[in-house]
Amino acid sequence: MSLARDLIDAALAADLTQNELRVFLALFRQTLCYGKTADPLTLKRLATLTAIRKDRLAPAIAGVTDKGLFAAQPHPAFEFEYRIPADFLAAYPDGFFVPALPKNGEAFRFSGETSEKWEHTSIYLTTPNLTPTTTPPPEIPPTDASRRGDLPANSEAQALPYPASFGKQGRKSAARILDGLTPDNARDCLLLLATAMDAGKVKSPLGYLHQLAQAARSGTLDCSALQAHQQAAQNRTDTDRNAQLRALLEDIRGLDALFAHAGMPMDAITAAKRATLIAEYNAIRQAVQA
Repeated sequence: MSLARDLIDAALAADLTQNELRVFLALFRQTLCYGKTADPLTLKRLATLTAIRKDRLAPAIAGVTDKGLFAAQPHPAFEFEYRIPADFLAAYPDGFFVPALPKNGEAFRFSGETSEKWEHTSIYLTTPNLTPTTTPPPEIPPTDASRRGDLPANSEAQALPYPASFGKQGRKSAARILDGLTPDNARDCLLLLATAMDAGKVKSPLGYLHQLAQAARSGTLDCSALQAHQQAAQNRTDTDRNAQLRALLEDIRGLDALFAHAGMPMDAITAAKRATLIAEYNAIRQAVQA
């Protein structure tokens, strides 16, 4: 894994504006490129680094922090301190790879254990294919939509439960983030995202989805919240079904009592209605007992 790649992937998925991208690159330079997780900066210094006018700088900074790419907090001497979010750092408790400049004009060489650069040359993830492919996958040919890059080339992926708030561009970015995951893992990530969004815990849906996908790839995805949500939904469904059963039973008994009190046989229309109520009651009861 690579912290630098994680941050860049999250930035690509966040659909940054030009000014937001400049701010992200400047903060990336001032932190990760110097082996630091945080750096205090004045707005004047950040304006110099990004070449953004001061009146346009604040909205660009807010866009980067709101999308979860960097965190900002007041600093007593330098106005603000910009920090790599804890969610990104959690995957690297033992430290992270720091880019280094060439020394004495020679290309940088890794020493000791196998380098991170070498490990990532064989990773199974692929970049999204935005141009038509000439060789389709052997089992499931890519659709026209997948050739355009709208969705992964998988018929199951096209039915993934994307949040309703995701438009065409949002689905495209989400598909890029989920690239390489199994359909079940991709579905779990999207359901966990929807659960967190419903609870109001998500500021940047694509950034949150990126973290879920990273956890799924490393085998540490926690689906307990999803299981609890599904159980709660099932309980609500069972409660609704029981209420339907009671209502149907009352309707059936009401018809029987009405004609018994009148001392007359039930007419054909009412008898057909009663039969329909009984059939609906039995169908719901079987579903509850299943």
